[in-house]
Amino acid sequence: MVTGASRGIGAAVALRLARDGYAVACAATHAANAHTVVDTIRADGGTAIAVAMRVEHRASVRDALDAAEQQLGGLTLMVNNAGISGVAPFLDVDPDDFAHLLGINLTGVFHGSQLAAQRMVAGGRGGSIIQIGSIAGETAFPQRIGYCTSKAAVHQMTKVMALELAAHRIRVNAVAPGYIRTDLVDELVAAGTLDEARLQGRIPQGVLGTPEDIAAAVSWLASDEARYVTGEVLAVDGGWLAFGHVGPASEA
Repeated sequence: MVTGASRGIGAAVALRLARDGYAVACAATHAANAHTVVDTIRADGGTAIAVAMRVEHRASVRDALDAAEQQLGGLTLMVNNAGISGVAPFLDVDPDDFAHLLGINLTGVFHGSQLAAQRMVAGGRGGSIIQIGSIAGETAFPQRIGYCTSKAAVHQMTKVMALELAAHRIRVNAVAPGYIRTDLVDELVAAGTLDEARLQGRIPQGVLGTPEDIAAAVSWLASDEARYVTGEVLAVDGGWLAFGHVGPASEA
């Protein structure tokens, strides 16, 4: 199961996991939104279905998991990718907007993780749960109180879950993307809201990442090659978090 699988990182993850041999349930707010990804997987010879899911509503998550298991078999991998962002000065943040963001980014991950883990335990087959966190969960960004808070909590939740679920042969890890070139980022650059040149100057590798970079990390964490890895937050950020110099990376 991959949540938020209709575009961007979620779509890339779903496509990669299908190539890895998984039967993939592609979850989106409306199932129709994931049909393009599902069609691509099927055209490549893979197995996939589209399911509707509102991650902030527990019953919706449960229903989607039920549908997926009925059509594809027992759940062995849960990727909690769905999330939203919000940009506003802290003093002006609307409490309802803050609660809405936490409902999707944090409570939604809790629902997906717990319901998936319960199924894995009941089936006695073990499994893997992977969260898509963010470098914003490791370092602070101004005007993103909700986003940073939610991602930091997801990272810590990942570690607690890993400790408790290890005895059930369930590994829990997170991937923390840096700035990734998605449709949203391209739109912000085109609108002048995001300065791409300045951003790239801050990244030691000098380029934005791609959704496929994140998908590759998820693929590895889900594989047997990472069988002894749990409770980790893997940054995929071109060196952003490691770089602490005041000026641009090119001056180092």
